[in-house]
Amino acid sequence: MRDFSLDDHGTIVLLRPETHQARVWVLENLGDNLPSIAGAIAIERRYVDSILTGLRRDALTWAAPTPTLH
Repeated sequence: MRDFSLDDHGTIVLLRPETHQARVWVLENLGDNLPSIAGAIAIERRYVDSILTGLRRDALTWAAPTPTLH
Protein backbone atom coordinates (compact mmCIF):
# COMPACT_ATOMS: atom_id res chain seq x y z
CA MET A 1 0.00 0.00 0.00
CA ARG A 2 1.22 3.48 -0.81
CA ASP A 3 1.30 6.26 1.77
CA PHE A 4 0.02 8.97 -0.58
CA SER A 5 -1.83 9.22 -3.86
CA LEU A 6 -0.79 12.03 -6.16
CA ASP A 7 -3.30 13.42 -8.66
CA ASP A 8 -1.92 15.96 -11.15
CA HIS A 9 -4.36 18.63 -12.33
CA GLY A 10 -1.88 20.93 -14.06
CA THR A 11 -1.24 23.97 -11.89
CA ILE A 12 -2.65 22.20 -8.81
CA VAL A 13 -1.58 18.77 -7.58
CA LEU A 14 -3.69 16.89 -5.05
CA LEU A 15 -1.75 14.95 -2.43
CA ARG A 16 -3.97 12.53 -0.53
CA PRO A 17 -2.61 10.88 2.65
CA GLU A 18 -3.63 7.19 2.56
CA THR A 19 -2.05 5.89 5.78
CA HIS A 20 -1.79 6.97 9.40
CA GLN A 21 1.95 7.52 8.92
CA ALA A 22 1.19 9.81 5.96
CA ARG A 23 -1.29 11.89 7.97
CA VAL A 24 1.27 12.27 10.77
CA TRP A 25 3.93 13.30 8.23
CA VAL A 26 1.62 15.98 6.82
CA LEU A 27 0.96 17.46 10.28
CA GLU A 28 4.65 17.43 11.21
CA ASN A 29 5.97 18.77 7.90
CA LEU A 30 3.20 20.79 6.26
CA GLY A 31 0.97 21.82 9.15
CA ASP A 32 -2.77 21.63 9.56
CA ASN A 33 -3.96 24.86 7.91
CA LEU A 34 -3.79 23.59 4.33
CA PRO A 35 -6.14 24.07 1.40
CA SER A 36 -7.89 20.79 0.73
CA ILE A 37 -10.35 19.27 -1.68
CA ALA A 38 -12.24 16.11 -0.68
CA GLY A 39 -9.57 15.05 1.81
CA ALA A 40 -6.61 15.77 -0.48
CA ILE A 41 -4.16 18.61 0.06
CA ALA A 42 -4.16 21.10 -2.83
CA ILE A 43 -0.56 22.01 -3.68
CA GLU A 44 0.74 24.53 -6.19
CA ARG A 45 2.96 22.78 -8.74
CA ARG A 46 6.03 24.80 -7.70
CA TYR A 47 6.02 23.13 -4.24
CA VAL A 48 5.55 19.51 -5.36
CA ASP A 49 9.23 18.63 -5.97
CA SER A 50 10.33 19.75 -2.51
CA ILE A 51 7.44 17.88 -0.86
CA LEU A 52 8.23 14.68 -2.79
CA THR A 53 11.88 15.05 -1.81
CA GLY A 54 10.78 15.16 1.84
CA LEU A 55 8.58 12.10 1.39
CA ARG A 56 11.45 10.19 -0.23
CA ARG A 57 13.83 11.27 2.55
CA ASP A 58 11.41 9.89 5.14
CA ALA A 59 10.84 6.64 3.19
CA LEU A 60 7.18 7.33 2.36
CA THR A 61 5.66 6.20 -0.92
CA TRP A 62 3.29 7.75 -3.43
CA ALA A 63 1.69 6.93 -6.75
CA ALA A 64 -0.98 8.19 -9.09
CA PRO A 65 -4.40 6.87 -8.12
CA THR A 66 -5.64 3.80 -9.94
CA PRO A 67 -8.57 4.70 -12.20
CA THR A 68 -11.83 2.96 -11.43
CA LEU A 69 -14.30 1.77 -14.02
CA HIS A 70 -17.97 2.52 -13.48
